[in-house]
Amino acid sequence: MFPKKVYYGLRFVLALAILPEGRLRGVAEIAENEDLPLKFLEAIAVILRKKGVVDVKRGAGGGYFLARPLKDITLYDLMSVLDEKMEKPIEKEGNNANIASAIFLQEVKDEYDEVLKTFTLDKLKAHYKEENDHIMYYI
Repeated sequence: MFPKKVYYGLRFVLALAILPEGRLRGVAEIAENEDLPLKFLEAIAVILRKKGVVDVKRGAGGGYFLARPLKDITLYDLMSVLDEKMEKPIEKEGNNANIASAIFLQEVKDEYDEVLKTFTLDKLKAHYKEENDHIMYYI
């Protein structure tokens, strides 16, 4: 249902969210740790930076960090910049059946968008923490 670009974008943002305060992380390090394609992740990082989701500090000791708190970033924010199809308008032309179908689909899309706007990415971090709490370590 969700494009890989969105899934990888969530993993990228999560990798930044779990860093200790003030720490930065490079795309190559995240790609390696998350087993994600580097070139694809670099493109995602650039898009997210241009849209103000993440920021970057260049130079020695530099890397990416979240530009805003997770509670201020919604799934809609992420998807609207990473899923090109999401902003594509629904064509309302043709015969009456086409127009009625388009109107119906637009209503569904509008409702879907509203739902996505209710999910902030702090919930993603909470799910990650919950999953980590279930891991049992054996010596």
